[in-house]
Amino acid sequence: MSQEPQPQFISVPVPSQYVTQVYAYLAELTGATAATSPVSTVPPVEPPLGPPTTPSADSSDGDPLPVVEWTVEDFRRLVIEPLSSVQAITRVLDLLAKEPDTRVSYTSLAHHLGMEKKSLQGNLAAFTRAVRKHYKRRNWPMTWAEAPTSEPDLKSEFFYTMNATTAERWLRARAQD
Repeated sequence: MSQEPQPQFISVPVPSQYVTQVYAYLAELTGATAATSPVSTVPPVEPPLGPPTTPSADSSDGDPLPVVEWTVEDFRRLVIEPLSSVQAITRVLDLLAKEPDTRVSYTSLAHHLGMEKKSLQGNLAAFTRAVRKHYKRRNWPMTWAEAPTSEPDLKSEFFYTMNATTAERWLRARAQD
């Protein structure tokens, strides 16, 4: 009777604010090696050229990736992305597009998606990596801002918004889905 080797675990101290991002990364790594796990089949785009999308030379954050408007074609690619973290965020985009220019709290998003807050945080972190890798940009198709909240035990939380133009493009892409 042969026994499969047991995985070895190593304790690594992680600052608490990064724990869910580390979890998301580990989930991504684990999924990438599983036989049935979806792996992104969306080809990366070429980096945009020209002044409209190139970050300014005096960019204070030093991020080499540009801020680029999301197009209907970008959203069509996003809709077919098989990564579960991206699909979780497409559900966020569905919610935000229903009420453009309306702030929706992080707590409310997690509740409407039937998801734990920590899980949503991990999906957002993984979505950021997918946007940077496959879409060669640093911006999401939604904005966020921290503001006071009426949630018990919280003084403030993040609120997410999708502007009307982006919502219209998202809904057009979804209609062609």
